[in-house]
Amino acid sequence: MAITASTPPDPEMEALKKLFAAGGTTGPGAKTVYMGTERYMTYGGQKTGEGRGAPKYGTRPLKMTEQEAMNNFYNWDDKKRSDFTAQLVLAGMVPAGAGALEAEKAWQDLVKASARYGAAGKEVTPYDLLTGYVKAAGGAKKDSWKQLGAFEVNTVTGEKRYAGPGRYLGNGRAVMVDTRTDLTDPDTAKGIATKLFQDLMGRDPQAGELSAFAAALNAAEASSPVTQTTTTQYDMDTGQALSQQTASAGGVTAEGRAYIGEQQIKQKKEYGVNQSVTTYQNALESLIYGNPG
Repeated sequence: MAITASTPPDPEMEALKKLFAAGGTTGPGAKTVYMGTERYMTYGGQKTGEGRGAPKYGTRPLKMTEQEAMNNFYNWDDKKRSDFTAQLVLAGMVPAGAGALEAEKAWQDLVKASARYGAAGKEVTPYDLLTGYVKAAGGAKKDSWKQLGAFEVNTVTGEKRYAGPGRYLGNGRAVMVDTRTDLTDPDTAKGIATKLFQDLMGRDPQAGELSAFAAALNAAEASSPVTQTTTTQYDMDTGQALSQQTASAGGVTAEGRAYIGEQQIKQKKEYGVNQSVTTYQNALESLIYGNPG
């Protein structure tokens, strides 16, 4: 008894059945839209019986009804929709800052125009029409890029890449890190040292003491640079900055400057003597005058 392998349905015939069910026709004036070509398996792979083995592929025209092509817009991911909008801006079909509503209307117009070409027996995709507009606007070369705010957009493919400052994090966010050393100016250093010496020693600092404090302070500041991190959120369609957040770390605080000066003063023998005298004097005054109450 011979075993006959089942024949899979013809994909093209199934597509025709679907087209007729939707009310389409294949004659002159048919509302079909050419969408390019698609790759399909001619035989092999999971198929059993005759022809089993390594799959073989071919290409064939991909056509949709006008409504199916229009609905295709709603299946795009955010990147594809953003790239498409960027191409529309480059082509001058929508203004900079246009969003999903303008892109949807433009796609419908391109689909309708493609359908009219199809009715005339010509295979022109909506993408072909858009590319023609982009080229007419000055994007004749495939490697031609145009600035769009913080991004660059390929004038033919619509591919977008970040060209702004810092490092791109994705989804329109970029971060820029700035590291710098903030040194206290001489006048400010003198003011800090003068107050510390008056508070702890009862006198003004001398020339050598001022320079020693300034050198110690600058060395501490040089070893603790200030790191400033700025995160910017950009509009993916226009490339313009929407918001910025800045955070700082490192550096020497006012308390840190005072601590450096105090440590220098406390290392002096004079400081120990001064503290002893002050402590003795306070105790003597307490015995003589009593505890004020």
